[in-house]
Amino acid sequence: MDERTSLRYELISAWCGPAFVITFVIFWLGFGHNLPNPSPALTATELATRYSDNLSQIRLGFIVSMITVCLYMPWTCVLAMQMWRIEGKSPLLASLQFMGGALTVMVVSFSAMYWAVAAFRPERAASDIQTLTDTGWLCIDLQYCCTTLQMVAAALVGLADKRTVPLFPRWVCYLTIWCGISFFPASLTGVMKTGPFAWSGVLSFYFPYFCWLCWFSTASVYMIKEVRRRITAYDGVKSPAGTFASGMSR
Repeated sequence: MDERTSLRYELISAWCGPAFVITFVIFWLGFGHNLPNPSPALTATELATRYSDNLSQIRLGFIVSMITVCLYMPWTCVLAMQMWRIEGKSPLLASLQFMGGALTVMVVSFSAMYWAVAAFRPERAASDIQTLTDTGWLCIDLQYCCTTLQMVAAALVGLADKRTVPLFPRWVCYLTIWCGISFFPASLTGVMKTGPFAWSGVLSFYFPYFCWLCWFSTASVYMIKEVRRRITAYDGVKSPAGTFASGMSR
């Protein structure tokens, strides 16, 4: 594969970042009725009624979410490549970021799958629907460390980037670390059913999820810029040769 084609694929992969954010907000949060999300304090009957009242939208939201979450994968791959170029021969942090991103895809996918299963047979016992809902939320909230490690690894490489035009400005690196540790309060979702630390609370849901999407969007902007710089540099190198060859052919 020639370098121009490779760079084109990198650019497409970097644009998967904004595409993921848009589809996540529309389907996982919107159609999936996760904004506001169901409180763990709801009774089994109340939760079952919530599913039956919004059945079509919930099904659409989580089925599409399980498909579009795959946009996170090419984005993670292109970030790993950009980090690899900075790290050089020992891309430990690039590899850690890659693994963290891949596991994040699985965590988000499995949480949506549990909710899709709950909506598949709305006539099932309300207690079963509650169990599936609980499992989905605890799956995504208690396994946040996969994403936190991905973010911290990216930030550390960004801080070590000494190039004239670095991949990320230093403020983006510090923002990344802050957003990564914002998930820590979600550790209490396994025991809290009400308050800010419940999975429907400010500190375990609204704040960390906003931080995650904020980091993802910001990082995507600079990753796209990095690929465009490489495309411009490549075209700049190829253009003089093309002009010379064109002149010789006349």
